[in-house]
Amino acid sequence: MNGLENVLSALENGTDEVIVDDALLDDARRPLQRMLDFSSQMVK
Repeated sequence: MNGLENVLSALENGTDEVIVDDALLDDARRPLQRMLDFSSQMVK
């Protein structure tokens, strides 16, 4: 089950897994990609 603690662990440690229902996948991917794009620009 996805819970905030599991999501935090996945993000901090690269452990666990975040499971997203196929019906939500495209809608969930867009904001995640924006966050990744934004953070990659901050590193440069």
